[in-house]
Amino acid sequence: MSSEMNGIVLGARSQELRLEVLSNNMANVNTVGFKEDRVFQIPALSLSGDPDIPFASPGELPLDSLAGLPVGTFTNFEQGQLKVTGNALDIGLEGDGFFSVQTPNGVQYTRKGNFELNADGTLVTLEGYPVLGQSGRQIQISGHDVFVDAGGAVSVDGAEVDALKIVNLNKNGLLKKGDSLYSPIDPNDQGSPALNTLVRQGVIEGSNVDSIKMMTEMVDVMRGYESYLKVIQSLNDTNGKAVNDLGRLS
Repeated sequence: MSSEMNGIVLGARSQELRLEVLSNNMANVNTVGFKEDRVFQIPALSLSGDPDIPFASPGELPLDSLAGLPVGTFTNFEQGQLKVTGNALDIGLEGDGFFSVQTPNGVQYTRKGNFELNADGTLVTLEGYPVLGQSGRQIQISGHDVFVDAGGAVSVDGAEVDALKIVNLNKNGLLKKGDSLYSPIDPNDQGSPALNTLVRQGVIEGSNVDSIKMMTEMVDVMRGYESYLKVIQSLNDTNGKAVNDLGRLS
C-alpha cells in the first residue's frame, strides 16, 4: 500500500473509531452515572519512545489537526447533572468520589447510585453487586426509615449502621468494566477517602453526555468518513486504470 493510501486509510479508520465512541455515548445518554468517552490523536513525538517527551494532554489536541496519526480514547469524568427522585436509596455524589462495590472480579468503583435492597436486606446496585461500607463489609438495612447524611453515614430508624465507602481514585488510571463500573489499572490502588465529595440522598447523577453535541459531532464524522471513502475509491479507480494501461502498452 502506498504511503498516500496508507494515510487516507488511517484517517478513515480514525473516523470509524470516533463514530463508535460517539454512538456508545448516545446509547448511554440516559444511563445513571455514565461518563462519556472522547477520542484524541496521539502526537508523533509521544511515539518516539523518548522518556523525556510526555504524552500531550488529550484536551489540548484537536482531533483533525494531526490526520494520519494513531488515535486513542479517554473518559471525561465531568460531573453529570443531579436529578431529584425522592427515593431514599438513590444516592448522588457531588464531587470526585466513587462508590465502592463488591463484584465477582473484586472491588470496583462506580458513580451509579440508584441502589436497591436485595432479599437479604443488603444494599446493592441494580446489577446485584453489594455496596461496601467504610467497615469494608456489605451494608445491611433492616428497618424502614433510611437516612444518609452528607458525609455518607447510613442510619436506619435513627441508628447508624455504617457509612458508604466513597474514595478518590487516579482517574487517568481507571478502566471501564461495563455497567458504569471502573477498575484501577494498578491493582494496588485502593483510593483515598473522598473528603471533598458530598453525598446527596434522594437524587441520582445523570449521564454527562450532551446529546445535542453528540448528534452534531456524529454528523460531522459521517461526512468526514464519506469523504475519505470517496478519496479511496478515486485512488483505486486511478490505480486500476494505470494497471490496465500498462498492460496494454506491454
